[in-house]
Amino acid sequence: MAHIDVTDIQYFLSDGTQLLGGVTFKVTAGSKTALIGPNGTGKTTLFKIIAGDLKADEGSINRTGTLGIMRQFVGQVRDESTVKDLLLSTAAPALAQAAAKVAEYEAKMLTSEDEKVHMRYAEAIIEWGDAGGYELETTWDKVCMAALGVGFDKAGDRLARTLSGGEQKRLVLEALFEGNDELLLLDEPDNYLDVPGKRWLEDTMSRSNKTVLFISHDRELLNNAATRIVTLEPGHGGATAWVHGGAFGSYVEARKERNERFEELRKRWDEEHAKLKELVNMYKTKAAFRSDMANRYQAATTRLEKFLEAGPPQAIPLEQNVNMRLKGGRTAKRAVVAEKLELTNLMKPFDAEIWFGDRVGVLGSNGSGKSHFLRLLASGGTDPEREHLP
Repeated sequence: MAHIDVTDIQYFLSDGTQLLGGVTFKVTAGSKTALIGPNGTGKTTLFKIIAGDLKADEGSINRTGTLGIMRQFVGQVRDESTVKDLLLSTAAPALAQAAAKVAEYEAKMLTSEDEKVHMRYAEAIIEWGDAGGYELETTWDKVCMAALGVGFDKAGDRLARTLSGGEQKRLVLEALFEGNDELLLLDEPDNYLDVPGKRWLEDTMSRSNKTVLFISHDRELLNNAATRIVTLEPGHGGATAWVHGGAFGSYVEARKERNERFEELRKRWDEEHAKLKELVNMYKTKAAFRSDMANRYQAATTRLEKFLEAGPPQAIPLEQNVNMRLKGGRTAKRAVVAEKLELTNLMKPFDAEIWFGDRVGVLGSNGSGKSHFLRLLASGGTDPEREHLP
């Protein structure tokens, strides 16, 4: 079974700031381990170090099992990549290389009648088959049907940017969980997914026998799918890790109790520090008048130095102070008026009125037009009717 050992990982930013200050934890075989922490503590950086995309300044990563990765960019593809390219991003390097070779010689055959080019293409096709490409295409067909409702033969050449963010996520997640990799790294897999998609992810992750390390801010996913939680705790010397061996339901209380223990240990350390300093000052004063006090003064000084060298207990983790202010109540003014609004091929015409002060959630399945609708509002909508002019 696959596992990951993360040992004393330290990482410095280009300006010399220490981002990770000795991160250590284990992802045990078969576990669903969530990596959480405040924004900016280094979750994605640590993810990249584990994936092999970045090199740590200190420490080591040891892992077993084949590795499948979903990186943070999934859901944001806006280039000329196709659905096939997106699926290949989840494939083993040997398969990705074989696919690239097939694509290269397919392109050359369009402009060349050279027999050597045709021979190279034939060889590339054989290599693709030998690497397991045709078996993979069978899996991709199943994946495309589940995520997009059509087979790989119809979806493979479709531009990935024509998919919604949720459809891109679902496609890659389906491929990873259907694939043969024993260890999965998932960077915010729940982003962009609609409610049914989130429920599917929770259920799939819980039922899977794969070892999964994932980053998430979604409390429902953490509570319903995670079996262990690793928290990156920010500190003045970079982030460190704390492991909670349970789901999110018991996490908040466990973290509170942990911080209270740190607070008590720090209080005792400060009290002992004050006593030692007082003792040193007392013997220093006496030694100025009595020579027999010199040895006691030196012993007290040595004791204080060793105490300070050992250092204080772990500091209480820094807390984020996040506040949100939403002002304004319902008035007699309408902020948004939709009359027979239709987004072609996405949603049927509908009417709606949104008043100042309303808090409105826009729900719908992936690809149904939620983002298109919000972008329309963000750009000012359409020209209002005279009665709605300010």
